[in-house]
Amino acid sequence: MNSRRFARVKKGCWTLAAGCSLIATPLLADQAGRPSPAAKAPAKPAEKAASATPAPKVPAKEPIAATPVHRAPGKSAPTELPALSAPLAPAAKGAPEFADAFPSPGRPNAPDLALKIEDEKKADAFAAFAQGFVAEENSDQEKMLESYRKALDLDPGNPELAVKVAYELARRNDPSAAIQVLKDAIKAAPKEPLPCIYLSQLYAKNLNKPDLAIKYAEQALALAPENFAALQAVYELYAANGQEKKAGELLDRAAKSASSVPKYWAQLGELEQRLWLKEDGAAEPAQLQRMNAAFRRAAELGKGDAQILTKVADYFVLSKQVKEAIPFYLAILSLKQDADDPPLNNVRDKLARSFLVTDQRDEAIRQLEDIIKDSPLRFETYELLGELYLQKAEMNSSAGNGKNADPNLEKALTNFEHSLMLDDRDPVSHERLGLLLLRTKHYDRAIDILQAARKKYAERPALSYILGMALSMAKRHNEALAAFSDAQALAEASHEELLNAEFYFSYGAAAEQAGLFDKAAELLKRSIELEPNNAQSYNYLGYMWADRNEHLDEAGDLIKKAIAIEPDKGEYIDSLGWYYFRKGDFEHALKELLHAQENVLLEEQKDDATVLDHIGEAYLKLGKTAEALSAWQKSLALEDNKKVAEKIEAAKQKLTKGNETPPPGPAAPAVEQ
Repeated sequence: MNSRRFARVKKGCWTLAAGCSLIATPLLADQAGRPSPAAKAPAKPAEKAASATPAPKVPAKEPIAATPVHRAPGKSAPTELPALSAPLAPAAKGAPEFADAFPSPGRPNAPDLALKIEDEKKADAFAAFAQGFVAEENSDQEKMLESYRKALDLDPGNPELAVKVAYELARRNDPSAAIQVLKDAIKAAPKEPLPCIYLSQLYAKNLNKPDLAIKYAEQALALAPENFAALQAVYELYAANGQEKKAGELLDRAAKSASSVPKYWAQLGELEQRLWLKEDGAAEPAQLQRMNAAFRRAAELGKGDAQILTKVADYFVLSKQVKEAIPFYLAILSLKQDADDPPLNNVRDKLARSFLVTDQRDEAIRQLEDIIKDSPLRFETYELLGELYLQKAEMNSSAGNGKNADPNLEKALTNFEHSLMLDDRDPVSHERLGLLLLRTKHYDRAIDILQAARKKYAERPALSYILGMALSMAKRHNEALAAFSDAQALAEASHEELLNAEFYFSYGAAAEQAGLFDKAAELLKRSIELEPNNAQSYNYLGYMWADRNEHLDEAGDLIKKAIAIEPDKGEYIDSLGWYYFRKGDFEHALKELLHAQENVLLEEQKDDATVLDHIGEAYLKLGKTAEALSAWQKSLALEDNKKVAEKIEAAKQKLTKGNETPPPGPAAPAVEQ
C-alpha cells in the first residue's frame, strides 16, 4: 500500500504532502539551533511562548541548503548549512522589510500565526507520518511501524493509516494490538466504515470469531450502505457461516440500490459473476438477467469511463453474449484516452475477436489492420489476421469461388511471414507457414524456411515431413525421400501419432515420383492398412500399376474401391478409364474418360490436362484422329508437355496425308506419361 495516500487534506487534519515535511524538517531544526545575526538580544519569554514547537530533526545524508552546494571532487559533502555571505540588517520597527520563511527566536511569529495545541499535535503527527513514509521507502519496516504508530497516537482518526498499521501488526502475529488500533480509530472517527470492515476481517480470519466479525461488518454497512467493500464483507461472512438466506436477501437489496456510482454496479456485477457464472459461460436465466442488469447499469452511469466499459464488455464476452459486447468496445474506442485507461490495441484486439465470433470477419480484419498501423510489432495481430484471411480463402473455396488464385491466401501468407519474423520461437509457426507456402506453390521459399527451422528444432518430425513434401513438389526427389526417412525415424522415437495414413500416402507418392515403384507400393499399402477407407491411397496405387501396365486386375480392384468410397471424384473416374484403356477396352475407356472430364469440370471449374491427354489416346485408338487432335490441343494449352506436343504433330501429319487410323487391336504397350 503506497503511503502517499495517507497525506490528508480535510479540515483540521494533516496538510500538504510528505515531500514538504522532508524539506522543512531539517531546515527548521538547523535554523532553530543557530542564533539569528539580526537579533541583538535573546527574545523575551513572552515572545518565545508565541513561537511554534519546532519539528523533530530528521537525519539526512545531505542536508538541503538554502543555496546550491557545490561539492569539490574527492571531498565529502558539507555537514552544515553554509553561512550567509553578509549579516542581515536589523529589522526596522513596524512591518518587516522581507518575509522570513524560517522564523527564529530572534524574529518571532506574529501571535495570529501561532499554532493551537491541537494543531501542534496534528503537525507532529504529520511529521511522524513523514518519517514513517521515508522509512517505508527505505524498506526499514521497524522504523516505519514505529513512526506510523506514533502518528496514530497523535491523531487516531486517520482510518487509512489505522488499517495499514493494523495490517502490519496482524502480519507480525499480533492481532490483539491490531484490533486495539482499529478500535481506537473507530472511537476517534465513528462514522468511518473502513476500520469496521478490517476489524471484522481480523475477527473472522485471525481470531475465528464470526459473531464479532459479522457485528462490525454490519456496522460498516450501516454507516455506508453504498460502500461495496462493506457489502461484500457482510455477504461473505453470511455465506461462510451458513446464513444463505441473509446473504441472498443482502444481494437482493443491493440490486435495488439507488446508487449512482458506476463502480458500485460494476463491483456488484463482478460479485454476481463469481457466484453464478460457470467456466463455460453458462448461468441460470434469472441469474443471467440479474448480472446483465448490474453491468448495464454500470455502463449507463459510467459511459465516459473506459475502465468501467471494459469490465462490462469483457463480462458479455465471458457470458457468451459476444454480440452484446461489441457496442461497448466501440464506445471505448470513441473516448478520449486517459493514462489509466486500457490500451486501445487490447480493446481493438478484443473487438476484432468479437467480430470474428459473430461471423463479421471483414470488420474483424479492419480492426486488426488498424492495430498494425499503430503497433506494427505485435506478432499476435499478424497471426490472427493470417488466420482470418485463411478462413476467407477456405470459405471462397467451399462456395465454388476458387476459379482463380484467391488473393486471401497471399494475404494470409504475408501476415504469417510477418508474425514469424517478429517471433520465431514456436515451431508450429514454421510448420503452418511451410504448409501454406506449399499450397500457394512457393516451393523454394518453403524449402528455405523449413530447412532453417529443422536446424533449430531438430527433434520435430513434422518439420522434416513437410520439408519432404516441399522437396517432392519441387522435383528434388532424392532429397525428398531423405527428409521423409528422417521424419519417420524421429516419429518412431517420440511422435508415433504422426505416422498415420496421410504420412505414408505422402511418402509413397514421393517414392513413386522418384521412380522407386516397389517402395511406393509398400508405403501406399501401409497407408491403406492404417485407414481402410483411404480412397486416395487406393486410387494412387491402382493408377500407378495401371499406368505401368502392371498388376492390372489388382489395379482395377483398387481403383473401383476408391470410386465406391467417392463415386463422383473425377480423378478416380479418370483412373478407371485408363485401366480400361490398358485392358484394351477402348470404347469403355472413352466412356469413363469423358465422364471423368465432366466431373472434373464440376469440381475444378476447368479441364484437367492429364484427363484430356487420356481422352486423346482413346480417340486415337478408336480411329478418331481429329477428335484426338482436339483433345491434345486443349491439354497442351493447359500444361506444357513435350510428349503431348509430339502427339499433336503426328496427328496433324496423319490428317494431312489422309491416312486412316488402324482399327482397334490388342492392348498397346505401356505408354510413359
